[in-house]
Amino acid sequence: MKDLRTSSNRVRHGLAVSTALLVITILVISMVFGITADRKTNQASTTRPKQANVEAVEWDSPQLPTFYPTCNGSDLEALQEAFQETLNVTAHARSRIMAYGSNDQIYQRWFGDGSIYTVLGTLEAVAEIPKEDALFRCDDIDGLCAANPNYYAGHHRSNATQETVICDYFYVAKLPASKMCSNGTVASVAPSKFMGIDMIHRLFHVPTMSLNEYIGEYTEDVDEILAMAKTNSSFAIRNVDSYLYYLYDVYSNVIQSGGCLGDIE
Repeated sequence: MKDLRTSSNRVRHGLAVSTALLVITILVISMVFGITADRKTNQASTTRPKQANVEAVEWDSPQLPTFYPTCNGSDLEALQEAFQETLNVTAHARSRIMAYGSNDQIYQRWFGDGSIYTVLGTLEAVAEIPKEDALFRCDDIDGLCAANPNYYAGHHRSNATQETVICDYFYVAKLPASKMCSNGTVASVAPSKFMGIDMIHRLFHVPTMSLNEYIGEYTEDVDEILAMAKTNSSFAIRNVDSYLYYLYDVYSNVIQSGGCLGDIE
């Protein structure tokens, strides 16, 4: 009888130990999951959210350049379409700056802590400054289009600084902005591939548009542009290609949710 009681006590003791171990195991597992959840929550709270796209507000008084009589009907149609894209892309950029200021991730990528007033003023100038003396022509007056077939989409005339020549190759080589992200990323396809952005580059060759190169081509290399935004933002806001990449980045987010930045940083 004594042996039976002893055996029974051992069974109860064993059950108690097993139960205690089970409870401890459950508590440990709960603590582990709790710590993991806290870490994920903290990570999420410190991750900077992407700013949503902003609806563009159209320009009040958009101004187009003057087109020389050598631009025929089809030339004019294509060029006017290109400049309408210019107005649309810059309007989206302006609206984004007005919504987020210099805290915008895209803004900081290309301009760092550079003055938003300079950037806003430059975008406004592209869209609304009078351009009667910025002349776009469609004849190969200097012979450079013929001398550089399948390469020159156009060129600024060094001996007539208010004039820009558009070559026939322009209409083949350039894409509408709606094709962004479908032919590569911001990292792999240059912004000048898109006609509306390319026109901004051409406008800034004209002295009255660049304010005699206050806005100038300080660097075209994307790595140097990114570095300039971080280390020399006062020049980033004066660099033509910083604007081209900024507009490209902004509008690619309109074309495709999240944009198509690619391996650029």
